[in-house]
Amino acid sequence: MKQHLLIFLILLSASCSQKGGKGWNDSPAVKIKITPLDSQTVFIEDIADSVYYVQLKTTKDFFVNQISGFFVTDSLLIIADRSQGAVLIFDQHGVPKTKIHQVENKRDQYVSMTDVIYDAHQRQVEILDLSQNKIFRYDISGKLTKVLEIIGSRYFGLTFAKSDGMYVSEIVNNNKEMVRLRIYKEKGNMVTYHSQELSFFPLIKELDIAFPHQFDNYKDSVFYFPLLDDKIYHVTADGAIPIYQVDAPGNNLITEETKAITTIRDHFAYWKKMETDNIIYDNNSLFITDKWVSFRYSFQSRISPRNVFFSKKTGKVLQLTEYSSRKDSTFHSRNKITGKLGDYFVMKVPPLHPPVPGTTAPREDISFMFFRLKDF
Repeated sequence: MKQHLLIFLILLSASCSQKGGKGWNDSPAVKIKITPLDSQTVFIEDIADSVYYVQLKTTKDFFVNQISGFFVTDSLLIIADRSQGAVLIFDQHGVPKTKIHQVENKRDQYVSMTDVIYDAHQRQVEILDLSQNKIFRYDISGKLTKVLEIIGSRYFGLTFAKSDGMYVSEIVNNNKEMVRLRIYKEKGNMVTYHSQELSFFPLIKELDIAFPHQFDNYKDSVFYFPLLDDKIYHVTADGAIPIYQVDAPGNNLITEETKAITTIRDHFAYWKKMETDNIIYDNNSLFITDKWVSFRYSFQSRISPRNVFFSKKTGKVLQLTEYSSRKDSTFHSRNKITGKLGDYFVMKVPPLHPPVPGTTAPREDISFMFFRLKDF
């Protein structure tokens, strides 16, 4: 684990080439046209035809400090909180249901929570513990159902995704092969190395940063949006195929000259370089639904990231930096999308009932906004 866990929330990585293989879609990548300078503040009522809120009804023994992973189903909200080393499961109304956490002196449990995924088909939570090179699988009642040992775990990444017995992880920490993805397959009680895909370039060789949602699951498939890349890939055990391509002005995309830089050694120097050169960077928060492709990226300033919604039906793009409300003048949010439910997107929002001036907001006042976009 070493320094990896200290910088889990911002992982910089990139991909510039892909290997062959069977494609989820063998047709050319669909272009998503964006202009970084065209950003705006929108009223949620103008872009959504349905909006509702869920507030967590936490208690002193069942609360969330930090949302490091979020998954939602028709009946559950599942939140990974790495600061507690716990997964908290709420019902669809925000009422506490189950808490998966470490039990003192208990054997066969995770020691450190590197990453968490939710397998919607099996209705199981999976916790990656790289300190033990294992994946711990729990049902939604909190019962441990299986422990998988990772064989060839040296390059298993800090973030991972799963699809039909295939695990894919994002490799970090300057691996010699300069390859971005490592694919494993489940065999009995083991997860064994299968192949590796997508190379990255010298600029980010020494950097060890990452984002938690560059992977997304859609229709039993894994999709991946590498940092500093302009393509969204469909990943299978046979390869990584570009499905969508970000179509932006050429002067906003990373150049071959910039890719070759080897002198950047820290994150601040990298961010300054990207902002000075007007390059699109830190793309993350990937979500794909039947109607939409959504992602987020930074441009010129990390305090004003762009949120993108691409309509599969019309090919049009909505790009915004801030959400406001016509009904509530106090509502302003620049948060990223944290989850999806059908064609609803989910975002953590400011408290529904702000504290009285001079008082402190209760710890349990965490709210989520579910909104379904209008067709455009």
